[in-house]
Amino acid sequence: MSITTALDALIDRYVGLYAEHNKPLLVERQDDWDAPIYREPWDHDPDYVIWQPVQQTHPLNFKDLAAALEMPFQSDFADYYSRWFAGDLAVDWNHHPLQLLHIHCTEDGERLLANCAGHILMKRRLKQPPTLFIGLAEEADDLLLTVDNETGVVGLEWVGQEQHEVLADSLETFIQEVTPRLQSIGEES
Repeated sequence: MSITTALDALIDRYVGLYAEHNKPLLVERQDDWDAPIYREPWDHDPDYVIWQPVQQTHPLNFKDLAAALEMPFQSDFADYYSRWFAGDLAVDWNHHPLQLLHIHCTEDGERLLANCAGHILMKRRLKQPPTLFIGLAEEADDLLLTVDNETGVVGLEWVGQEQHEVLADSLETFIQEVTPRLQSIGEES
């Protein structure tokens, strides 16, 4: 199985879980973005919109950033962010509640590239192995879910620290092993 096949299956499982429970997929609306995932306003809170995943027709391109940093990116990492426009996905991995980050639109992709550059430059300054973030742990705002750019290992790391807990040997394996979960936003009465 490839990372794109694993990610497609996760998206299907995620959307299916919400459909099964008759819950809308919700994301905080960014008014300055014309995101293709935005479907309709949510009646219960004007700051949120119902979303739907949309496959990217012009995949996010990591080549210029890789050239500028003189560092190729893990192909699974690039494929992960180049496949879907989507809201962040609430998942569990071995009792870790996580948020898998995704981009909403092209502008969000540009913001992601800038954040990746900043993260890599911080890692270089700290003389740590380069990692690439794909999510956040819900137990703490500064606990990142990352992919080691050299080995492909998925793990947890505190901001400014090296990975301290390995979750999977590869992003593909990790995506196959996570479990989608429902996330409550506001009052859905």
